[in-house]
Amino acid sequence: MRKMNIFAAVLVCTAVIGFVLSGCKAEAASEASNKQPVLGGWSLVTDNTPAMMSEKDSSRINDVLTGEGSNFEVISLVATQVVSGANYMYLVYGTEAGSTTPGYYFVTLYEDTKGNDSVIGIESIDVTAIRTGTPLGAGATGTWAVKGTGKPGMLPDQDAQASFDAINKGEVMYNPVALLATQVVSGTNYKALCSGSDKNLYVVTWYRDLQGNSSLTSAECVNIGAYSGLN
Repeated sequence: MRKMNIFAAVLVCTAVIGFVLSGCKAEAASEASNKQPVLGGWSLVTDNTPAMMSEKDSSRINDVLTGEGSNFEVISLVATQVVSGANYMYLVYGTEAGSTTPGYYFVTLYEDTKGNDSVIGIESIDVTAIRTGTPLGAGATGTWAVKGTGKPGMLPDQDAQASFDAINKGEVMYNPVALLATQVVSGTNYKALCSGSDKNLYVVTWYRDLQGNSSLTSAECVNIGAYSGLN
């Protein structure tokens, strides 16, 4: 009788351990799933190569972000604005202070006339609803001047680059700053931040089908002012 009781106890313990382990696995899978940065079916691209910046620009933003509690990789300087001093807007990727979910941000710094720098805006970019506006005159978006590297940008995905080259043949030519997100459908949708030959900043969306044919979906001018932290 005691043997039967011991055998039953072993079965119960085995079942409990199995239940706990399966629960841990499910929780781990859930946590792993939560770490995937997916917005409305769009998956953020994380392997953009940072643009070459001047030593002054690089030290400016890195010095200011030190101690902010954020964990950002600076991708590029995207726009500047002359005020009493100057404002500088950078595209960065990573996590803001107090957040554990990585994403893209526009970080805007102000440099006063004495050369002192401070953060005036850290605005997250929702790739499914980028704030856009009407392209303005050549050379500026509002009073913001869009910066370009002066050389063609390269996307981190070869298929994305090939399909982008195929659609980049319009009146306005686009220079990639960063591939923001991809969406797998019957084929693939791509979304990139680009500087335009008309000196505006654009979010360009295009589609590549399963046969490798590409088509432009939209090219919308980014409302830089809406991300500056000045509104």
